[in-house]
Amino acid sequence: MTSTSKGLSTQKSLEIKTKSIETTLVPLVTQISTLVNFKEKPRSSSTTNEKTLNAINRVGEAVHMAVERFVSVGETIGNENPEIKSDLTDACREARTAGEAIKRITCVEYDTLGKPVCVSDRYSMVQAARGLLSAVTRVLLLADMVVVKQIISIKKKVISTLNRLEGVMSFSDFVKVFGVYGNQMVDLAHLTGDRQNDLKDERRRSQLSASRTILEKSTMLILTSSKAYLRHTDCLHSRKCRDLVYGQVRRALDMVQLIVYDSGSTTLNTTPTLTLLLAKNEINFVKSLRQFEYAVEMLNASSTSTTKEQLEQLCNTTIDNSQDFTDSIYISIEQREKVLEYHKKLHEQLDDIIKLISEKQNETLTVAIQTIQQVAREFRQQLEQMAMLRASEFFRTHDESVLLNELKTYSLTGRTDLLLESIDRFREQAEIAIELSKLLRHISSCDQLQVSSEYHEMIIESTQSLAAYPNSRVAKENLDVICRFWEQQINDFSVLVKEIQDFIEGRGEKSVYLSLPRPGKHGTTSKAGFKPSKLDSDEQAKIAKVGLEMKLVTAEMDAEAEKWDDPQNEIAKRAKNMSSMAFSMYLFTRGEGTLRTTQDLFTQAYYYVEEGTRLAAIIQEFANQIPNKASRQEILVQLDRIPLMCHQLKLKLKTPALTKAATFSKVDAVICETRDLMNIVSRLCSIVFICQSKYNIIDYRPTAPTNPPTHSRPPLSASKRSVLYRAASIEQNDRFDNKPERSFRSSSLQRPSNYLPAFDHI
Repeated sequence: MTSTSKGLSTQKSLEIKTKSIETTLVPLVTQISTLVNFKEKPRSSSTTNEKTLNAINRVGEAVHMAVERFVSVGETIGNENPEIKSDLTDACREARTAGEAIKRITCVEYDTLGKPVCVSDRYSMVQAARGLLSAVTRVLLLADMVVVKQIISIKKKVISTLNRLEGVMSFSDFVKVFGVYGNQMVDLAHLTGDRQNDLKDERRRSQLSASRTILEKSTMLILTSSKAYLRHTDCLHSRKCRDLVYGQVRRALDMVQLIVYDSGSTTLNTTPTLTLLLAKNEINFVKSLRQFEYAVEMLNASSTSTTKEQLEQLCNTTIDNSQDFTDSIYISIEQREKVLEYHKKLHEQLDDIIKLISEKQNETLTVAIQTIQQVAREFRQQLEQMAMLRASEFFRTHDESVLLNELKTYSLTGRTDLLLESIDRFREQAEIAIELSKLLRHISSCDQLQVSSEYHEMIIESTQSLAAYPNSRVAKENLDVICRFWEQQINDFSVLVKEIQDFIEGRGEKSVYLSLPRPGKHGTTSKAGFKPSKLDSDEQAKIAKVGLEMKLVTAEMDAEAEKWDDPQNEIAKRAKNMSSMAFSMYLFTRGEGTLRTTQDLFTQAYYYVEEGTRLAAIIQEFANQIPNKASRQEILVQLDRIPLMCHQLKLKLKTPALTKAATFSKVDAVICETRDLMNIVSRLCSIVFICQSKYNIIDYRPTAPTNPPTHSRPPLSASKRSVLYRAASIEQNDRFDNKPERSFRSSSLQRPSNYLPAFDHI
């Protein structure tokens, strides 16, 4: 029980955020899977020949030798990096111990007659495999921090050179330092580019891409703005323009540092300013509304899943994130009043829900949850309409190229009065674009939807600098470069706005930056011509580690279930059935078994949820018969987690996935949720077994009736059976009943896929 709890906690701390670590683990996962599968069932010398045993022995030795080489490299890395040496040494020691255990378990032994004997020790193999997988993953994550360290080191050098660059007062010195700065930026670009491609999180990749784009453009701006300032050191506008460029570079470097820190495996010393910077970029209306909707949806599973304070906080956060719409001077009074009205509706509906929870009116609570969900959907649609209407007006009434040409012309001709008027119009247009980008980020979660406020300030300062020195070639060059970057930014902005509008209206696919669905072969909704498919080899490799972890959990669950004396025990039967379902899902991650497509997997997971719900109810009845309060409370604490985790898995299954990437993410999420739930079930069954033995609770449920079901079907042939286990008989309307008189049929029945009920577009 302790090992299971430890394994569950380490899964959260050993989160893999890079693709390279996943790829590195694939060969090890494959070899461990071979060994665990061989040890799954007891074998004797009569059923296993010497050739097979020697092959398994070679695999065990290969794993051991590979671990030894791997550990040697890890220890070398630790010696070269003192800050991670202690943790890395501990992880290497654990990996070496687990590798030696696997070699010992897979060794070939001989009986007195000289025949090879396979010593079946499944539990030891599972424990050694889990320990090895965890230790190797930890080593890789710690070694990955060396890459993080390299990027941060280069970033610090760039900052140092940038400070030197800002302090030079002659053009010859500037050229020397700028050459160093350019070389360092090339190194940083290569490292951050590799890191960007290696990140699994699409949002983090998008954020890093945006920061790298700013740094790339700013290199040219540093050159032109510094040349203009060094040529006209007495011009205040030239200095302000240069300072704006340097400030933009520093903020982009800080964002790169924070994203790289976040992609590492451990928490390094980050300043509060950087933490707030990343948190600020992730706050938007869509995200907060989804969190609120999820918390409300979880009330369907348990009215105590979210506290009153948490619901109120999530609701207030959602409302606060919509304040940009009510505070915007470009939003009409009527639209602002509509937003405020939705604020009031959300508060009123939430108050009703909290009141119903306190009064335990569960039937009325369901209706109230549906009502507040409808209000939340209408609220989101209202903000989408407001933002898109404002965007349409902006691009219809503004032409940045015309206004920029006016600024250049009036600066060169010295027409100060007309220049000031054009500057005012340009400033107003830029402020509208910045405000619009802020509103659209609230409804799209797109990091590229950010119009830089620095560019328009740079244009204004460089325009006035050129007006003061109309014959200056460097001042004109600086203005041309900044204007070109501004036009590029507005053009990119307009493309993204068009894609958002198409998606909202259901006409287009997602952009590469947005987390919006795009139709694809891996979709799981019922559409004309849609055919669910299997995972390809690359996807199987990515999900191999999670699949193996679930495999190891099912092995532990089977070992735990074997302790029960009564083969008809309902808890043991249900737990074994869940383990069988989880094992079939594990086989799917390897491209094996009879779960052929992603739709089969999601259907199996749905039945897995049903079985988990039934198991929780049976254990609840068992817990009520335990005389000791402390033991009963220990079971109930773990038991309360099962309904919530089942509901979470069901929500994952209902998430639409239309693209190949989205479907793979859904598969990954479903496998992870199944693994975590299986961990809880295994741990809970261990406690139940101890309590049953201690308090001698026997036959606490009536036996199943012997009468056959009314609508029975003929038995299925083995060739037509599927591993899509139905959690309860479909012929009977086997809806769960908490009454103790209700008897349960064995849920290990197998049904062909054409017997499966239709879902609401899983």
